[in-house]
Amino acid sequence: FPVTIGRGLIADEVRGKTLDVQIVRGSVMFTVPKTSVIDRVAAKEPGLNMFLQKGVGDYIRRRLRSVLGQDLRDQSVNQRLAHSASITGNLATIDLSSASDTISTQLVYMLLPLDWFLLLNSIRSTSCSVEGEWKELNMFSSMGNGFTFELETLIFWSLVNAICYFSGSRGTISVYGDDIIAPASVFAELTWVLSYLGFEVNTKKSFADGPFRESCGAHWYAGTDVTPFYIRRPITNLIELTHFLNQLRKWAQVGS
Repeated sequence: FPVTIGRGLIADEVRGKTLDVQIVRGSVMFTVPKTSVIDRVAAKEPGLNMFLQKGVGDYIRRRLRSVLGQDLRDQSVNQRLAHSASITGNLATIDLSSASDTISTQLVYMLLPLDWFLLLNSIRSTSCSVEGEWKELNMFSSMGNGFTFELETLIFWSLVNAICYFSGSRGTISVYGDDIIAPASVFAELTWVLSYLGFEVNTKKSFADGPFRESCGAHWYAGTDVTPFYIRRPITNLIELTHFLNQLRKWAQVGS
């Protein structure tokens, strides 16, 4: 397929073995509800670019699992480590605000081998249509790109591992996207490095001391599951009311 750097491709139709493609400029922005008051921004990638991105993402995912032991099929690893850390205090749980949106092209260029940077750069969208107006992207890849989740996991694991190595700290490292678990002893250094590289640590959801830890949606207080349930929209029918009451009853029995 005639994939070119900085350009997007989308399948037009398939007739037998002939694939007609339409060259487009890049991705298209859209939003989905995140909470009752804000939306999550994502981008719809061109079809063939997404096919290539998913292939690269799957390869990175397999290597993360086989080489580093980071299994992106199972977020319960982070949840169990957060549970343990709420008791022992030896690990910190760190959450970042809009992590994928703040991974810059220059950062990826600095951290990855050149051939890998060129590969990823050649299949990503460098511009995005926002309400019909094209915008050049400063972030390397958006939510919606087929390798974003795997790439941010790799970057954050590498940064934590480097800090632990140079500081002589020991402890478990586990990363699931932008949910980071690291030795509590490197929390200050890690926060500084992340800020220096342009990331914003969500201080309301990051914990290095005390009995509370949170990671991958699981909340623990001194070993007790205190994960809340959420009402995403107004209750409008009997089925939704029944579901709400069942959640409330289950939540009220936690720790009893």
